[in-house]
Parts: sequence; structure tokens; C-alpha cells
Amino acid sequence: MLKNNFLFLCLLLLSSTLFANEKVILQLKWFHQFQFAGYYAAKEKGFYKELGLDVEIKQRDLKYNNIQQVVDNDAQYGVADSVLFLYQERKEPIVIVSPIFQHSANILISRKDSNISTVYNLDNKNMIFYPNDTDGFSILALLKKFHLDPNLIRKREKNDYQKIINKQADIMPAYITNEPYLFKEKGVEINIINPMNYGIDIYGDILFTSKKEALEHPNRVKKFKEATLKGWKYALENKEEIIQIIKEKYNTSKSIEHLTYEAKAIESLISKDTIPLGYLDKGRVKYINDLYKEYGLIKNELNLNDFIFEDYINNNDLNLTKEEKNYLLNKKIIKIQNLKSFAPYNFEIADQAKGYTIEYMKLLAEVLNIKVEFISAESWTNALEMIKNAEIDLLPNIVRNQEREKYMDFTEFSDVHFLTALGVKKNSTIKSMNDLKGKTLAILKNTFLEEIIREKYPDIKLLTTKTTKEALEAVSNSEADAVIDNLSTIEYFINNDWLSNIKTIKLTQESKLPINTPLYIGVKKDNLLLKSVLEKANQTIKHNKLAKLKADWLIKNYEDHIEFSKLEYDYLENKKTINYCIDPNWMPLDKIEDNNHLGLSSEYIKIFEEKLGVTFNLVTTTSWSNTLEKIKNGSCELVPFIHKTSQRKKFLNFSKPFLSYPLVIATTLKEPYIANLKAIGKRKVAYVKDYSYKETLQSKYPNIEFVEVTSINEGLKKVQKNKVFALIGLLPTVGFEIQKNFSNSLKISGEVEDLWELSIATKKEDFVLNSIINKILLSISDEKKEKLFNKWNSVTYEEHLNLGKILIIATIFLFIILLITYKNRQINKLNEDMKKYIKIVDEHVLTSSTDLEGNITQVSKAFCKISGYKKEELLGKNHRIIRHKDTPKKLFIELWETLLEGKTWKGEIKNRKKDGSHYWVSANISPVFNKKNEIIGYTSIRHDITDKKRIEEISITDELTNLYNRRYFNEILEREINRAKRDQHYFALIIFDVDCFKQYNDNYGHPKGDIVLKEIGKTVNSLTKRSSDYGFRIGGEEFAIIFTPHFKENALEFAQIVNKRIEDLKIEHNFNKASNYVTVSIGLYVETGEKIESSEAIYNNTDDALYEAKEKGRNQFVLYTK
Repeated sequence: MLKNNFLFLCLLLLSSTLFANEKVILQLKWFHQFQFAGYYAAKEKGFYKELGLDVEIKQRDLKYNNIQQVVDNDAQYGVADSVLFLYQERKEPIVIVSPIFQHSANILISRKDSNISTVYNLDNKNMIFYPNDTDGFSILALLKKFHLDPNLIRKREKNDYQKIINKQADIMPAYITNEPYLFKEKGVEINIINPMNYGIDIYGDILFTSKKEALEHPNRVKKFKEATLKGWKYALENKEEIIQIIKEKYNTSKSIEHLTYEAKAIESLISKDTIPLGYLDKGRVKYINDLYKEYGLIKNELNLNDFIFEDYINNNDLNLTKEEKNYLLNKKIIKIQNLKSFAPYNFEIADQAKGYTIEYMKLLAEVLNIKVEFISAESWTNALEMIKNAEIDLLPNIVRNQEREKYMDFTEFSDVHFLTALGVKKNSTIKSMNDLKGKTLAILKNTFLEEIIREKYPDIKLLTTKTTKEALEAVSNSEADAVIDNLSTIEYFINNDWLSNIKTIKLTQESKLPINTPLYIGVKKDNLLLKSVLEKANQTIKHNKLAKLKADWLIKNYEDHIEFSKLEYDYLENKKTINYCIDPNWMPLDKIEDNNHLGLSSEYIKIFEEKLGVTFNLVTTTSWSNTLEKIKNGSCELVPFIHKTSQRKKFLNFSKPFLSYPLVIATTLKEPYIANLKAIGKRKVAYVKDYSYKETLQSKYPNIEFVEVTSINEGLKKVQKNKVFALIGLLPTVGFEIQKNFSNSLKISGEVEDLWELSIATKKEDFVLNSIINKILLSISDEKKEKLFNKWNSVTYEEHLNLGKILIIATIFLFIILLITYKNRQINKLNEDMKKYIKIVDEHVLTSSTDLEGNITQVSKAFCKISGYKKEELLGKNHRIIRHKDTPKKLFIELWETLLEGKTWKGEIKNRKKDGSHYWVSANISPVFNKKNEIIGYTSIRHDITDKKRIEEISITDELTNLYNRRYFNEILEREINRAKRDQHYFALIIFDVDCFKQYNDNYGHPKGDIVLKEIGKTVNSLTKRSSDYGFRIGGEEFAIIFTPHFKENALEFAQIVNKRIEDLKIEHNFNKASNYVTVSIGLYVETGEKIESSEAIYNNTDDALYEAKEKGRNQFVLYTK
């Protein structure tokens, strides 16, 4: 019996232990009062206990940060307000459980007799405020919104309201539910400033918890929320009862009357009659975050999945495991390597991490809601040691190889590729790795390329450097013959360090080096949780964010940027090579010679490789028929320069046509001009086997006997030997072959009416590649296409009949026929169009017409004469062919906006001639309407104003130095200041003058003084090649440069370069106190658009900095500082 009783007692004790209520602490944001009535009700009425919770409610101790107490697990739950958004911004591990007050109770109170009645009275007033910004978030936003600067007294005490009454302070933050009663009780009239009345309506009291609690005890959080809301419902329905409980049990100093006042005020803040108790609106959460972003208190986008309890524990976007969430929770900060000079990806400016990869890592961290710290590495060798020694958690931008796999794991994704390139001096004859035999190559120490080059190119001397910048400077200073590195990195330093004497050479497969290498993220070996969360975060980053990053950091000219979809990016990521075929004997368009790709299409393949970062592999073929066979059997994925037919569409996808050429008729010299194919009658005409135009022409001209040949050369031989009457083919290919092999026996005797369009074709099932190719083709300007064509089409045709004159005669003859047959409707319509055209030509001389896409449909002779193009070179081309690179993009936006509204645009445009020179016109461009009043095209009428512009140019140019003059300086200064303010980028101004120039003139003579000024002018010109750089001579020996640096540090570097370049001219000046050579003293001003001053202030401040440089000893620059 005793044994049984003992057993029963043990079971009883065990059960009481197993089923004991879970102890948790709720940390309040203030002292005990009705503000927390719902929590008291849940505890005192047993709602917490019913759900197995033993809750201790702690009032605020002002010595501590109440939110941090929950973060540190001193309490499991807390009450705060919208200041929680700031903690989310700081990546603190907290989540919202439920907003209790739908509106904030925060207000500002002042005495009635203080005359502080609106926000506009707050500047310089003494305001009591919270020491830790943990309360009064709406007040902070109010101050920020109206740019107010009161004197904040950061100390709170229980009886602060007495300080307002006693006039020890002007204004204080308060709760609308509490402090107004205290003032009323004392008989003091007050003014209330409520942020809600100024458009700042945010959540008030919010129940929150830590991520640790949410992750480890999600059911407990749900129970706590359920019991709390039940408590609030009870408290609002039973105010008197809860007021008595607060008064008796929670040691409040407030009277019953005060608590009753508070209870009534709180009910309106909770809005229980219109909004469900504890309701959380995600849209409002985002609105509040955006509100504080607008006022500059928050920078990042809000991740709801990381801020709201239910979303956090059910996060499906990242699909993190519990272990991964715990890892991030405990990790808190990820340490990332920051290199000194791997620009534009990962580099340093003024000890700040910069670059595409740095911003990309911040994006990943934002998704994971974790802080990152960038740890500087002096060199690449140092970076590798840091990951080995666990001084950093990850190393971005790293090539994967067997040696590194011993101490690192690598992510499966790569968003950056290393495009291997050389940097050489512009006058260098080096074109490939083979040209470096016996020469010196600068290279970053311990990169993956160093070992490969030592093995494959033992005859090349390697100069290893710590940074790419050092390697480039070695080339610039002739210490090395070339540098090898990533293409974008070399180009970045060339452009930003003003290394204008260096050019880049992109290497090819022949170099025996990897030319396109993916860069991964490397983590310390066996840190698989970090690897996993990075991969999951990468999958959620939106494509438009990546595109913007690339536009900001990796693309020199945004107009050349191609916007690929995520599907297309993924395709390119996984695509290492693309096999392609060409017509092996179709010059100047295509040719295979010694397994090399020649001809115009090779230029397009190079563009594809450059823009896609994918290697294109030529599959050799013996004929066009053989090429088509290889396309059909899948050996080739792409073929450039192919005409679309219904038969080919069955197994190929076609890009939009991007080139077009006329079909021409080649005959012997004795044959007359052939106006059309009907004139051939039943004679034999040669065509190349499988060329698509044969079917089309045969259906149109059934009388012609078509003879099949294997190549154009074979066909022309048959014409030469009179075995066939003629050969038909594309103008450039037939013309090329005649000039090369048949110039004394054959000629082009006529054209077929239609232009033959060429596209690029891909395999039928590969629709993604087709889409990519279309986007690239759209990005290639007509000017670029023309330049590429001219490179390969150095063909001159000997015409025994002047086709141009014959066409003019034919046109006049046709015009006469049209007049005679005026009554015919169709001819009448043509005649009316011709009359309009003739009238425009007669009246305005320079005319052109385009279709809706801007493709030229008509040009006048005068237009052809001024542009340098023939009529046939312009027709069908886009009007961009004459666009000059200096023309602002804004002008074209304005032009098209005007035309699309059906209005006429008027303005001055700088156009490009065929030979690369330019001319200016005053243009009137008008839309052309049909009878339905629909725009069907555009007509342009121009007047040549080149001479006028030349006079203007003279008026803004300094005659001695060819720099801009003072007059133009004043104009550009205002314009660039306004541009910096509008676009919020940096603006910089340099003013410098020659040190001891009077002494130079006095001792060397004024003619030599002029030579000094000219040489300085040449130097300034060489340093201001970017479109945003301007050099001026603003008087005597005084010069100025206006430029747009990426960062402030770039401006400092540029000022140093100006100093050095001028002294490096080595112009003797023995009367200079700073050097034996001519030197300059420089004043520098640099500021962001948002902080920029007036032009007068900027000029004076820069001038002051110049004179400070002189006072400090000359031959230096001084940065103006406020």
C-alpha cells in the first residue's frame, strides 16, 4: 500500500512538471496604466493561463531600451510602436505579432501662452524627447517631413509635464490618452500638435516578439496573441472593472478619474467598431515603410516575409529550413571580402566598399534580412588567406578550381563572368598573346590566370602586382608591355583614372587561355548552410533589380544596354558555346578560309560574343547546301544572313530582317542595260543551288530557264563562256566576285525590283535564343551596320551605262506618261504624290520622308549631297544613319513626343555625314496624315545652318588654346549645375593658373609664354574626352575644367593627374618657386546635386581654394571645404 502511494505521488509530481504553464515575460513600453489594459485583463481573467501561459508583465525602466530587452531575450514579448520599422531596417531580429492601436497616440504638447500652435513654430524650440528613439516615431517623421530642427533634450522623466508647466522646456512628446488630463488637472491650457493632422497616420502600440521566440516557439506566440486579443476585448467592454484592477494590483499613481479619461481616449485609437481588433493590413505596413523612406529615415525596401510573424514562420519565397533560419538568426553579420581594385565589381574608394558585386551582396543580405560587413583585403593573396583562416565568411568574384575546392565550397550560381583581355598602349603593335613573346606582361598576383600563363607561355616575362591599378600604371609608364585582366576592370581604370594612352584587346579562343570564365561566391569549406541560403536568396532577386545594378556599374552607355528577361539570363548562364554555320563562299558576306570565319557576318558574330559573353563555335561546311543540311540535322544552332521562306520556317526560327540588298543581273560587257527580268525572255540564267530567290523568281518569270550552279564564281564563269546569258545574285556578293575575278569581261547590267531581306536563323525549338538575337540586332545602330558593311565592301563597279542617268531619264519618261494618262485613278494618285514631292523639293531643297518607324522612304538630291550618301544608300535605312553621337538623347525624346501628338517639331540638329564629318540644319519635322487623319509617316524640311554654327563655335572657343572660352564657361557652369541638381549626381569644378607666369613671360618672353598656354591647352583637351568633361581658358593664364566624377575620390584623383600631367610636360621654368618646370596651382570644388550651391558661390569657393593652394607653396591642389 505504501509502495502504491509513493508511486502515485511520483506520477503526480511528474504530471505537474510536464503540464506546468510556460513562463514568459511581457515588457511594456511605459509605466502601468490603461494603455496596457488588455494584457492585464488576459492575465487577471485567466486567458493566458487557459492556454498554458504564465505571463509576467513588467513596466518600463527608462534606463533600458525596451525593444532591445526583447531582442536580448530578457523578455519574450514587448509592446512598442512604429519605431519597430527602424529596427527592421537595422536587421534586428524582431517580428510584428499584432497591432493593437490602429492609430498612434503620439502628440506634441506646449503651453497655450507659448504661441507654439503649429509645426512651423518648432524650429529652435527646446523639446523634451526620448533618449533612444524607441518612442515617438511619428514625431521624428513629422520633424523630418517639415525640415524642422528643434533643440532635442534627450532625457525623459515621469513628471516631464511639470517642466512644460514651469517653462523649463517649450514642448514635449506625449500620449493623447494621458498627458492632456494632467495639464487639465493643473488648470493649464495647452496646444496640441498631432502628426495625424499633418498626414502621418501610423500604427500606435504594436505587440511584437523576437525571431528566436517565433522560430523556436511558434505555437506559444499564437497562444499569446489569442489570449491578448481576448483580453483587450474584455477590457474595452469592462473598463470600470479593469480600471479597479490596475489601481489595486499594478501600483499606478493615476487616479480613477485619470484612468477613466485614458480608457475613453484609447477606444478611438483602437477603432474596434470599424476595424477588427488586432487587424494587420500588409498594405498599410508597406505604406508606413514607404512613408519613412520618403522622409529619409529608412532606405531599404520592406520584406514582409521577414517582419510579420505569420509570414516569417510560413515563408514560402525563400523556403528556408528551420536550421537555415536558426543559422541566420545566430549569425547576425556576414563578413564579406572587399578587394582594393577589382573595379567595377569589388573595389575600394576612401575605405568604402564599392562596385557591382558589393551592391549585389547587399541585395542578397536584404533578402535574407541580415547585416553584412565588408572586410578589406590588401591583395588577392591576402583575400585567399582570409577565407582559409575564417576571418571572412565568403569571397565573391572567385574562379572555381581544384586547389581552391580544398578549402572552399562554391555557390551553384554565377552572375559575373571574367572576360579575359589585354591592355596595351594605343601605339602598340601587340594584338594577341603570341605577340608578347619575350615581352613583359603585368598580372595580378595569385590569380587563376597566372599559373596558366606560366605553363602555356613560358617565354612571357610576368610582372606580378598587388592590384590591377598598379598593373595598368606599369603599362602606362612603360614598365610593362601589356596587362592581362578582366575586360570591364581594365576599361574602368582607363576611363576613371584618365589612362587615355591605353586600349583594350579582347582575347579569342586561339589564345589558349580561358576567355569567358564564370565567377562564383566561395564560402569557407563545409559552411553548407551559408551556401544554401545564398543560393535560395539569389533565386528570389527580381530581374529588374539586377538589370539596374548592371546598368549602374557594368554598362558604359545605357543606350547600348540590352534588357534580357530572367529566362534569357538563365539561358545564357547555362550556355557555354553556340555552334553556327555560314555560307562558306559568299563574300563579302560569308567565307570560310583555313577554318576561319571571314566576311561581314563575322563582325556580327563578334558582337554577339561581346554582348552575350558566350563563345560562338564555327562548324565548317563545304557549300550552302551542306550548311542547310547541318542546320536540319542539328549540328548548327544558328546561321547568320539567311532569307526567310515558308519551307525554311518549318525547321528554323527567324529574327526580324536587319539587312537588305537588291538582286542584280550579271552579264557580259556587250549586253545593254536590263530594265527588268522580262527582258531576258527564255534565255538561261544561273543561280546558286538552294539559294531561296530561285523559287520566287521562277514563279514570277516562268519563261526563264534557270541553271543550277554550286557557287557564284562557277555561275559567273558560265556567263563569261556564254553557257548562260546571266547570273542572278545579291549586289554585294556578285559585285565582289566580278571585281575580284571578272572585271574585264563581266558587269552588272540591272537590278531585280525587290530588295532581298536577310535575317539570322536559329533552331525551331530554341525560341529563347531567337529572342536574344532579336534584342541584340535591335541594339545595333544603322550607323554601326553601315560601318561594318563598308569595312568589307570596298567594291567599285565599272558601269558601261550610267544607271543613275538612265533611272532619271526613266523617271522623267514615267512622269510624262503619268501626265498623259491623268484620268487613270492609280496613276492619278501617283501623280499627286509626285507633285507634292516636286513642290517640297522646289521650295525647301533639303527634304526627306520616313515611315512610322523612322525608316527613310524618300530623300531629295540636296539631302544626298549634304549628307554624302547616295540615294540608294539611304532608302530603307533608319534615319539614325545620319544621327551624330553628340546629339543629346533628350532632344530625340522631345522630338518624338511632339510628333506623336500630331504636331510639327522645330529645332536645330547636328547630323553626321557619310565620311564622319558633321553638318548643322534647322529642321521642321511634321507628321503625314491619311484621309482618316491617321499618321502614316513623317516629312522633314531642313535648312543648312553649318556656317552659322561655325561662327557660334568660334564665338565660344579660345583662339590660342582651342579650349572653350570664358563666355561659354558661364553658360556650361549653369547648365551642369542644374543637371547635377536634377539627376542628383556629383558636380566638380577645377580652376587653376600657371605658377609664377609673370616671371616666365618676363624672362622667357611672351611668344614662349603663348607656347606654354598652348601646351597646357593640349593637355586639358586630352584629359577632357568624355562627353561630361569641359575644358576652358577663362582668362590670361587661368584655366577651368567642369566634369562629372562618379565619386568624390575620383575628383581628387583627377586633380592630382592634372597637376602631374602639366609638370610632366617638362617645360623649363627656372623662376618658378615650386619646381624647375612649369606647374599649376589648383582649386577644386566637388559636391553632390542635393547639396550644391549657386554658380557664383561655387566659382568663388573654388577660386578661394586656388589661392589657398598658392599660399601653401604652389604646384598642388586644395579641395574647398565648408
